[in-house]
Amino acid sequence: MPRLSTAALKPRSKLKRLFFLGLFILLIISFGFKPLLVLLSPPHFLEVIFCDVGQGDAALIKIPTGQVIVIDGGPDGSLLRCLGKNLPFHNRQIDFLILSHYHDDHIMGLPELARRYQIKNFIYAPDEYQSAPRVELKRYLNRTSSKITELDSGASIDFSSDCRLNLLNPVILSVPPDGNNSLIVRLQCRGKTFLFSGDNEAKVEKALLASDFVFAADVFKASHHGSKTSNTVDFLQAGGFRQLIISVGTNKFGHPSPEVLERAQDLGISIQRTDQSGTIRLIVK
Repeated sequence: MPRLSTAALKPRSKLKRLFFLGLFILLIISFGFKPLLVLLSPPHFLEVIFCDVGQGDAALIKIPTGQVIVIDGGPDGSLLRCLGKNLPFHNRQIDFLILSHYHDDHIMGLPELARRYQIKNFIYAPDEYQSAPRVELKRYLNRTSSKITELDSGASIDFSSDCRLNLLNPVILSVPPDGNNSLIVRLQCRGKTFLFSGDNEAKVEKALLASDFVFAADVFKASHHGSKTSNTVDFLQAGGFRQLIISVGTNKFGHPSPEVLERAQDLGISIQRTDQSGTIRLIVK
């Protein structure tokens, strides 16, 4: 087999090495050596970021072992701006993209995400609803090596001995079909727990209360943007939630409901809202 001569490539390779050396020196001058190492290295702590995407849902999770998780994509390009501010410039990979359900305010930002980032794993609930953004998203993913998983039951993902993601499709709880039914995601990591419930309504919460699925958490991303058809007193109380995060923007639906805010306050649950605080970033060291 003929060997490829590298003689003609040497000058270009030398120039490339000099370019990257110059870039490295420039970065050290700009940031300093230690901050640069922090910038280029994966974090050794947990970050859960509730992106301000207006009236919609999108969350970014950075696992201490370096994996990146995105749950839902919001109604527009706001998710990309959130990722740009909260991920290193060199990181263009999403290890797990989880879509709770197919409403526009959860999926519209995902086709562009798939175009700009490498998605290693895409997890969603099987559904016959074929919206334009769903078709576009799957078209992008099918062009790549993304692993696509239709979750029709439950699953767990272990990142380390103290960091695990549990997922549940409410269909296995015999909940009647509904466009608001969403994948449930529970993150347990570094001694802190987070629960994401998409737009699930009271019937799913009631089914969870009767099931053996562990949904108790420190932080609960309010279901359906704080709608009064979700976030029931029984569920909030049984979950033992200490903090309620409401992903919401200007809307005509009355979200978040004053009743839900009152329920949380009566139970001593602290409340943060993206329409008031912007992107909410929680760090667990």
